[in-house]
Amino acid sequence: MPQVKKDDIDERISEAALRVFAARGYAAATVADIARAARVSTGNVYRYYRSKDALFYAVVDAGFVRRLRRLLRARVRAAAESPAAWRAAAEELLRFAVEHRREVVIALGRAEGSRYARLADELVAELAALAVAHARRLRPGLRVGAPLKLALGRIYRGLVETSVAALAELDDEAAMREAIEAYARYHVAGLGRLFA
Repeated sequence: MPQVKKDDIDERISEAALRVFAARGYAAATVADIARAARVSTGNVYRYYRSKDALFYAVVDAGFVRRLRRLLRARVRAAAESPAAWRAAAEELLRFAVEHRREVVIALGRAEGSRYARLADELVAELAALAVAHARRLRPGLRVGAPLKLALGRIYRGLVETSVAALAELDDEAAMREAIEAYARYHVAGLGRLFA
């Protein structure tokens, strides 16, 4: 008689996968690690997911990545609208990041070996380009050479890495928010001076 898959087992496996991928990264995590964390057999994990890849992309799916990209773009673009629009977009992004903290940590900091391995680099480049476009709207004719592009890449890399670290290392939502908001204030002030 075939066994029926159980939602509670699937949920335990998915939750354990998020914990293990967030802690060890995609490349280092094993199905056996996930099974131990879920308190099921390795064979049982394979009953629910045909491979580590299938499990990974089930817990950090393409829809999540698209939404994260959209929220990051909206945060940068809102700066051109008004301070209130920027604050609202920043809050929506922060709320999403805290609510999906493990997925953010994995996608932007622990995805080596997966198809998301370059996601953080892609987002850094995109955010830097959006910042330049915004600065050029404010200051037509602004020249942006290689040195400024390098600086912007490093600035946005710092924003992404600090956000990932806060989500990974802090357990309290208020502490995560405080750390990310503090870096964001530093980041925005620095961009203002950079383009002044």
